[in-house]
Amino acid sequence: MDSALYEWFLLNQEKVPISGDMIKEKAQIFLKQLYPDKTMSFSNGWLESFKNRYKIKSYTKHGESGSVDLNNIAEALPLLHQLLNQYEWKDIYNMDETGLFYRLPADRSLATKQLEGTKKSKERLTVAVCTNGDGSHKLPCWIIGKYQNPRCFKGINIKYLDIQYRWNSKAWMTGTMFVEYVRWFDQQMHGRKVLLLVDNCPAHVKEGYDLCNTKIHYLPPNTTSKIQPCDAGIIRNLKVYYRKLFHYQILQNVEANKIEPEKIDILQAIHFIISAWKNDVSAETIYHCFLHCGIRALTDDDPDVDNNLIEIPDEINDLTNQINELKYRNPMDVEELLNHPDEVEIAEIPTDDDIIEMARENMRENENNELNDDTIERSKITYNEAINMLNSLELFFLQQDEDCSKILENIEIQKKKVFSIKQKNTIQLSINKYFSTLNLDNSFNNNLDDFDELNNFNE
Repeated sequence: MDSALYEWFLLNQEKVPISGDMIKEKAQIFLKQLYPDKTMSFSNGWLESFKNRYKIKSYTKHGESGSVDLNNIAEALPLLHQLLNQYEWKDIYNMDETGLFYRLPADRSLATKQLEGTKKSKERLTVAVCTNGDGSHKLPCWIIGKYQNPRCFKGINIKYLDIQYRWNSKAWMTGTMFVEYVRWFDQQMHGRKVLLLVDNCPAHVKEGYDLCNTKIHYLPPNTTSKIQPCDAGIIRNLKVYYRKLFHYQILQNVEANKIEPEKIDILQAIHFIISAWKNDVSAETIYHCFLHCGIRALTDDDPDVDNNLIEIPDEINDLTNQINELKYRNPMDVEELLNHPDEVEIAEIPTDDDIIEMARENMRENENNELNDDTIERSKITYNEAINMLNSLELFFLQQDEDCSKILENIEIQKKKVFSIKQKNTIQLSINKYFSTLNLDNSFNNNLDDFDELNNFNE
């Protein structure tokens, strides 16, 4: 009930003045919906405790004398310049989310089915990306899925992947989740003083933070498509590289005669996202996207914007060739694939029913709430299988005409790592464990009898 009430508070505090009485009244409503058999008196003492738990400093909405209603970009940019010129590019960050249909092939007929609301349209993730202005610090992506523990996560140490995974039934960013994100971001800054730019998405609430290192600035509404760096090409780049990895996987699955070649699971999608974000979206591209937006006055040290870095035409051509190779009957245009209209939707203002449903999900988080998850559990890889795979990989690179010496060195390092893991996990039987494996119960009892007889003799 607390989590539902706090989510409601975060999403409504900017719309209307919220009094203590309003919070107590809403608490009664949520209590009846979540716990129909329970009764509770919401006193002023409870109200103060709720306030302290969530660090709510005031229930009254004050006048917004400091805010400016900007109607166009021309009016917004001078104020942004005034703020951003106080920071270096490395200390200016932008965070934004995008929807991702992670199984979407470039087949227009399948896209039509998606728009009709078939199951494929629901196979989506929300991906939150964040980077600084010179591209020197790309934070791990936050990935929001529909399931808390997809079957493909079983036996996988996902905490060691370079992402943060969260979930709710709609795979949306929520107000509570955004507060968690901002606090996490603030911890990553390690004593720096940085500026975080975010848009006016409904989930991007403006209260509920205790930040030491971060100043948050909300970009003016109806301008972010032009002046937000992530919207200026960073997310598009991420999707180009993700789609290339995904369609390459489809080609492999077609060669392997798989029935549903486009059917990857969330774990594979996460690997593609990590690879695209860490290895492919370059610091130069990010820097030029920030420059392109014009949100900070340029200096003599800033280069001219290179549109080829933003648009990456070679990569888009490669993706087009992949699509053509798959010989779809009705293939999508690349622009249609990269700008699918339904992927734009990453959050909306939830109704009270939505909030209650999310709270109920948290109540049953340890139950079987993955009944509709169509992924499968991965089989455990043995040490011998891992070594055999590395041996095959080593042989493959030895058979190539080009110099693969660095790769071969790395394979040897991985072999040593596998042996090290095997040695570390080998169970060393203690002397007690050793004797417990032997069938000595009867002889041990006989020895006890002999011991008693010896005691009697001594006495």
